[in-house]
Amino acid sequence: MTTPNYAKQQRYRLAHERLKLAIQHEFYVEAAMICESIITDRLHSHLHWRITVAGNLSPDVVKQNGLRGRLDFEGHGNLGLLIRILELDFDHLGNARFADLPARLDRWRQSRNSVAHGMVHTSPAKKAYADDFDSFLQKAGDCAREGQPLVGCLTDWDRAVRRRHVKGREYKPF
Repeated sequence: MTTPNYAKQQRYRLAHERLKLAIQHEFYVEAAMICESIITDRLHSHLHWRITVAGNLSPDVVKQNGLRGRLDFEGHGNLGLLIRILELDFDHLGNARFADLPARLDRWRQSRNSVAHGMVHTSPAKKAYADDFDSFLQKAGDCAREGQPLVGCLTDWDRAVRRRHVKGREYKPF
């Protein structure tokens, strides 16, 4: 019998393999969407951990800070909201690699939005594209190539925060 954690590890392994292949074969829109799926899941998981295990964040904090949206652990989570919640009390752990992680995630999210919606979207009134197709593909490639190391950085940061909590140096900003 496999555990839910084992199944999740296998799914992540397959996602990372697919991400690598998508970038190699220049399927940048797919690669960006895989990055988005992993980033959203990592943030969702981290915030769930902070509330249910570490006990140093509560859904009320979200409301108190005027963030629109629900912190709902049943769905996939809204990437923009998850980043805003992370920013509330982000700790870079004294590591320069993590220093501006929420801002980098948000800039990447904006890039991902352009990729997710830019394949054929035009203004109905103008019926013209902001970029030619090759420029769109270049932006999609940039998004995918920036997303891949960002996934790694977020994963490393999450592990470091959880490790510190386990070692008794709890993260309790509130």
